Amino acid sequence: MRDTANATGLPAVMLKSALTSGSRCDDLNSVDRLTRSFLEARDDLLRFLRRRSRGGRRGAAEDIVQTVWLKLRERDDSQTWEEPRAVLFTTAANLETDTYRREVSAEKVFSNDAADLDAACPHPDPEAQADAAGRLERLAVALEQLPPQCREAFLLNRLEELTHVEIAARLGVSTKTVQRHIERALRLCVQVLE
Repeated sequence: MRDTANATGLPAVMLKSALTSGSRCDDLNSVDRLTRSFLEARDDLLRFLRRRSRGGRRGAAEDIVQTVWLKLRERDDSQTWEEPRAVLFTTAANLETDTYRREVSAEKVFSNDAADLDAACPHPDPEAQADAAGRLERLAVALEQLPPQCREAFLLNRLEELTHVEIAARLGVSTKTVQRHIERALRLCVQVLE
């Protein structure tokens, strides 16, 4: 992946500040088309995603907006867009839907375990207890097999409910790396429990 400063012609600090604070650059003409379109629509994208939110976790809209820019930067086809704003909003809507589906899927996996442990019967039968304990043990072993940074990103997201941006800052990695770590951990959890 190309260095952001080289791709836009802006110093990395200036671009990072513009992307994370929502502020406008003084000289938008020095920025490539994607970044200029993104900066112009950023606040509207955040409002759009917050309205579409389906009770997701805190900061999800910010994470999705960051991912929109990253995904479109990877595609590197902004010069062919007839309506840059429409591309940004369509990408944001699709990413929000994907994020929602991933979170619902993960909730199902984890809620099934919780339901097993919190059964209506105050003293579940020993077989059910052993089965639930076995699944939790398999999850714990599987998570221990993940690389430390991947495991930490997943636990910070799921247990401490930190956003991708907060986790990236804490671990000193990009938000895209955090997203990949969390996706990898979720895939492993689903695989272990199936």
